[in-house]
Amino acid sequence: MTFPTYTIEIADEQDRMICDQQRLRQVVESTLADERIASAEISLALVDDPTIHEVNRNHLDHDYATDVLSFLLCDAPVEGEAGDRHVEGEVVVSTETAVRQAEEFGWDADAELTLYVVHGLLHLCGYDDQTAEDRSKMRARERDVLKKWGITPHYEDEPVAPGGQAGI
Repeated sequence: MTFPTYTIEIADEQDRMICDQQRLRQVVESTLADERIASAEISLALVDDPTIHEVNRNHLDHDYATDVLSFLLCDAPVEGEAGDRHVEGEVVVSTETAVRQAEEFGWDADAELTLYVVHGLLHLCGYDDQTAEDRSKMRARERDVLKKWGITPHYEDEPVAPGGQAGI
């Protein structure tokens, strides 16, 4: 039995919230393991809205801030000879948006941030949310992953449950 090998770099370049980097690292590792990723090189950047706006504009030609961006740095999750999958990518998350959205939905900013990290990672693992069917599959997977962390997300286009939940 081989154990997964993950290289995870976290760059905290913001001052909107205090982020538990050890917990974020555990979320990344757990998500990758659940997706049966045998090895990965992941960079997680925690930034503010102006920074994610600039990244979005420069790399995707979208002139606005957003919650999370993911960039696959290999062609696709690559399968090795033994069927092991390898992923290289970067996830950029706006903590400023996480704090704002958490306030709007009446829940914890750490939970909102965790939702964004999981969402970005699932994109790197091959999930998409461009069609209603793909979005439904991706959200179901997000719910499964987040449940392990005691998080029940809410999405912007779904009604808010009493007590509020997170949105993406």
